[in-house]
Amino acid sequence: MAQQRFAEVKVGIFVVVCFVLVAGLILKFGKYERFAEKTYDITVVFPNVGGIVKDANALYGGITVGKVRDIKLDQEGLLKVNVHLSIFQGVKIRRDARFVINQSGLLGDRYIDIVPQSGTDDFIKPGEVLQGSSSVDLTEAIRGVVEVLHQAASTIERVDKAIQRIDETILSRPSLEHIEAALANIDTTSSNAVELTLSLRTVVDENRGKVDNTLTKFSNAADNLNQTSKNVDQVVKNVGQIVTVNQDDIRAATKNLAESAQRLNEILARLEKGEGTVGKLLVDPTLHNEIVHLVQNWRKYGLLYKEGNRPAPKTSDEPRRGTVPQPARPAQRQEGSIIFGTDDTKSAK
Repeated sequence: MAQQRFAEVKVGIFVVVCFVLVAGLILKFGKYERFAEKTYDITVVFPNVGGIVKDANALYGGITVGKVRDIKLDQEGLLKVNVHLSIFQGVKIRRDARFVINQSGLLGDRYIDIVPQSGTDDFIKPGEVLQGSSSVDLTEAIRGVVEVLHQAASTIERVDKAIQRIDETILSRPSLEHIEAALANIDTTSSNAVELTLSLRTVVDENRGKVDNTLTKFSNAADNLNQTSKNVDQVVKNVGQIVTVNQDDIRAATKNLAESAQRLNEILARLEKGEGTVGKLLVDPTLHNEIVHLVQNWRKYGLLYKEGNRPAPKTSDEPRRGTVPQPARPAQRQEGSIIFGTDDTKSAK
């Protein structure tokens, strides 16, 4: 009976020890080793939590310093997610620390990584609201890489088509023949250019003496032209000196010429006004008419024509019957000399 009780006690002790070990393992691998420690709450606002769940760890410098206590969605204004963290009481986090959602490995759990920035900022107080940084979602990154690979594949396909077109057009047999013919023409042109250069060099060598002689003649002509220019300058200088020496005579002659022109202008003005004999002759039409009549009488009666010497007009040879011829009256000579004007003069009675 006593042995049976002893066996039951051993079995009970064994079961208790097993429970203790299981509880220890649960606490160790279930990350509940500090569940009884006091904590304080802070709120971190994320635009996207990227798969973070409740009770996820919060690591500060790679050490677990808290857990995610609650996750709430805030739809007022811009969409955002409020993540409430429970931080162990003895951990002091500075306000400029960055809160980033990371992932353990490729398929590991997500956690909130608290990255310290400086050691001078103030510590976070319980109940504060902080801004978190957007997390890098590995799935989204892989999806982006896949899209980039698809785009690269399409680009490579277009490049392949372009190379194929180049191969079909430029690298075809006719194109290669044309290129070969063009290269042959270039070779021929180069040979011709070399021959032409040699010919030009031969011509230059043969005519070098003539060219030198021509250049010498040009040089002599330039010297002669220079000497002629100096002579012309000397002549101009001499002319300038002569003008300077005879400047007084030139001024006197110019003054006399101006005075003569002034006198001539005065004489012409007097003639236009009718002053003097010549002016009256030019201006008075009566004198002009009398001179014309005088010339006409000279032509008709002679140069010694006077009033009273004009011959009498011819009459009939036989007097009229019944009449007695009367002696002609002598022409009366007026006091004065020649009367100018018309040839119709009145007889003095």
